[in-house]
Amino acid sequence: MSKKEKEQWDNLYQYVKKEIMLYDDSQALSRNIVLGLKGLTQGKEVANNNIQSTANYSFELILLTFKFCKSQIFKSISGKNFKSDVQKFIYIKRIVENNINDVYNRLNNVKKSEEKVETVDISNIYHDGASYKTTQTNVKNDDKYKDMW
Repeated sequence: MSKKEKEQWDNLYQYVKKEIMLYDDSQALSRNIVLGLKGLTQGKEVANNNIQSTANYSFELILLTFKFCKSQIFKSISGKNFKSDVQKFIYIKRIVENNINDVYNRLNNVKKSEEKVETVDISNIYHDGASYKTTQTNVKNDDKYKDMW
C-alpha cells in the first residue's frame, strides 16, 4: 500500500473502531472485522485471494459510506442482541454494502459538477455597473426650514 492508502486505511479503521463499534483505545478490531473491511474494497465478503474481486472501492469511499450510514446503522442495531461483535459487524457491513454504490455515484456526480464549473467560460461576461447622473443642474439651498431643527 502507498502512504496515502495507509493513511486512508488508518482513518477507516479508527472510525469503525471508535464511532461504529464503540471501542475504546485499549481495544482492537478482531481479525474477522479487519478482513471484512478490506473485503469491502474488492466487493467481497472478506479479503481473500481465492475469491474473484467484483469491485474496486477506495478506503476513503468506504469511510464516507460509513459516515453516510451512521444514523441508519445505529437505528438498525438498537434493540438487537448479537452473539458476538463479529455478527454485529456483519449486520453493519450489509448496510454499508447496500449504500456504497449510491455514495460512489454521488461522489462521481460531485466531481463532474466541479469539472463543469471549472470549464465554464466567464470571459464574455461584462458588467460596467450603474452610475448616477443628476437631472437638475442648479439646486437652491433653501433656508426656510433651517429654524425648525
